[in-house]
Amino acid sequence: NLGVLYTTIDPAKAIEVCRRGLEVARHIGDLGFQARLLANLAVACCTFTDRCPTEGVPAAEKAIEIDRALDQREHLPVPLIVLGQIHQCNGRPELAVGLFHEALDVARETGEPQLLFPCYDGLATLSLDLDNLAEAERYFSLAQGICAQHGLDPEALVVLPFLD
Repeated sequence: NLGVLYTTIDPAKAIEVCRRGLEVARHIGDLGFQARLLANLAVACCTFTDRCPTEGVPAAEKAIEIDRALDQREHLPVPLIVLGQIHQCNGRPELAVGLFHEALDVARETGEPQLLFPCYDGLATLSLDLDNLAEAERYFSLAQGICAQHGLDPEALVVLPFLD
């Protein structure tokens, strides 16, 4: 969590904290924590450095691999969303769509609004990128509905999935 909090004030420190935490998690064999740190590292590397293809994408992919292997359904949507956003931002919507849909399928199992919102929001913006206004409207409406149903602020939910 400290690594995530540092991203807004000191991105380099955020990456350093994630890497140190990842070393400790590997040393003690905590795969679940590794998946969380890898997802956070992917976000930091792709947001604040030019190492997204070499470090960010592999970190997100490894987090997905670990979450699937451990059947961590409560966390799997996070790295799927992260990797979907990376592909979307890099002009690969065809890859992003599948990741967002898989994240949504898993998030629906838990019903967790902090996971559902970024899935709907991501699919809405992706639909806009693909000029599918009807789908964008539908997903934006679903995102707003999740917030209204749970009394949540959408601005706060954009970050929450990464604050495990």
